[in-house]
Amino acid sequence: MRILTNVTKAELDNLTSQPTAKAMIDKVKSEGKHIAEGDKEGAAAFVVARKQQKQEDALHISNEGMAALQKSKEAKSETTTTNTDMVDRELEKLKEKKAKLKQELLTADETKRQELQMQLDQVNMELTLKNNDTYRRQHSVIS
Repeated sequence: MRILTNVTKAELDNLTSQPTAKAMIDKVKSEGKHIAEGDKEGAAAFVVARKQQKQEDALHISNEGMAALQKSKEAKSETTTTNTDMVDRELEKLKEKKAKLKQELLTADETKRQELQMQLDQVNMELTLKNNDTYRRQHSVIS
């Protein structure tokens, strides 16, 4: 059996897309590693050597490269601050408006009471929509 090693995917695709197998056969004959049929020890030795070669071929970064990589990571890291003061002020104003409307609702006459109740319901709905973490994150100032 012959095993072909160190073939790129593009090269393999090119060889297998040929109308005949002549190019593939020539490549296997000239560059293939021969392992005798039934030679289990030879096949096992090939597999071990191939795994070792793959590990050696794996990415190796020198000490200088690691230092440069670490330095670039440190340079890229920066501190950010998320400011939700504007959102907090907006919510505080809504709560004050709600309290004011409740107070007015208690002292209002029947004709004005419906209008105040609609305004209070609207403020309650707005508070419900805005008083959550998602709204705070979306409307915060990042610096």
